[in-house]
Amino acid sequence: MLFAQFSAYHIDRCQAVARRLDGRAEVLAVEVATRSATYAWEASGEVAGARKITLFPGSSYDDVFWLRRLWRQFRTLWRCDEVLIGIGYNEPDIIILSWLLNLLGVRVILLSESKFDDKPRWIFKELIKALVLAPYAAAIVGAHRHIAYFRFLGFRKRPVLPGYDTVGLERVRAKGGELAPGGPHFSQRNFIFVGRFVDKKNLVELVEGFAIYAKAAGGKARRLVLIGSGVEEPAIRTTAVALGVLALIDFPGFLAAEEVAGQLGGGLALVLPSREEQWGLVVNEALAFGLPAIISSAVGSGDLLVRNMVNGFVIENSSPEGLAQAMHALAEDEVLWTRMVEASHQRAWLGDTGRLADAVELLIFPGSDEIAQKVHATRQFLACPPDQR
Repeated sequence: MLFAQFSAYHIDRCQAVARRLDGRAEVLAVEVATRSATYAWEASGEVAGARKITLFPGSSYDDVFWLRRLWRQFRTLWRCDEVLIGIGYNEPDIIILSWLLNLLGVRVILLSESKFDDKPRWIFKELIKALVLAPYAAAIVGAHRHIAYFRFLGFRKRPVLPGYDTVGLERVRAKGGELAPGGPHFSQRNFIFVGRFVDKKNLVELVEGFAIYAKAAGGKARRLVLIGSGVEEPAIRTTAVALGVLALIDFPGFLAAEEVAGQLGGGLALVLPSREEQWGLVVNEALAFGLPAIISSAVGSGDLLVRNMVNGFVIENSSPEGLAQAMHALAEDEVLWTRMVEASHQRAWLGDTGRLADAVELLIFPGSDEIAQKVHATRQFLACPPDQR
């Protein structure tokens, strides 16, 4: 299992696969480098049940020339029977690596969360992409839109299974957050955002929607907790000041996993209004504690984890009024909130790393009716017509 850099999520996935294949296969958990320019994750530890290899310890992924990455990756993986690649398939070293491994008889499996609506698509670029993906024997992706995109890219007969975008629910819950409706009383709970403060997260619009809600709620308005940091923070604060809601918004900064768990466990709802979001793993984490989620239609995890009006709300982009209405509904109606909490608990298993282990086992050791039924059960929850599952 090859990733650019390990976070707790990647360790969750490697450990889940290692547990599932224990006694049948040795799992190599391979990270290219310890750091990256994109994510400020702490250096990862051991991977229980697997043999962990860091190709460039102490280095940043972006600082290692791609030819060096290619050579070290190839030298480590060429004797494997199966290689699951969770690095962008557009990277030059990954393009060459996938072809080389395929030519040597190694079965290469893609791990991806890309979907068609992430960004504008150009037909000639997509045709080239389909050729780049030719060496992959199968793909494990997120949910319905991700499956549809890879079918479009040429995976007509090659297996495409859901289950990639998962987290270890036991690990997340063990961080200390309480499971709703336990913990703080309904009246003491606030709206929670967790993520980077970047343009695609649409946080200025979130503040606009929150301001509409707060004006209508008056003195009963809940607080909005924005956990994270990034280049958009000045614009977010400026908007909050202009709309008169800065005093109702908390900026705790980047928090450790234990602190995030505490915030989610004591929250009213997760809010993720992104303009572009391939998945959104924080939705998995919110459901681990039973929180409802208010998300935009761009959030990929909504295809599997969130049902509109059941365990949250799915809002159109460029609709601060829609965000405000969803916030008002959850903040004012404890019966509705409690019902949505129960629905989130019932769906949480779909975001657990056991679903990735299901997909990997079905691809590597096919023939188990029990595992096939588990994958089929996951498909049944996808937000798409039954004949497309």
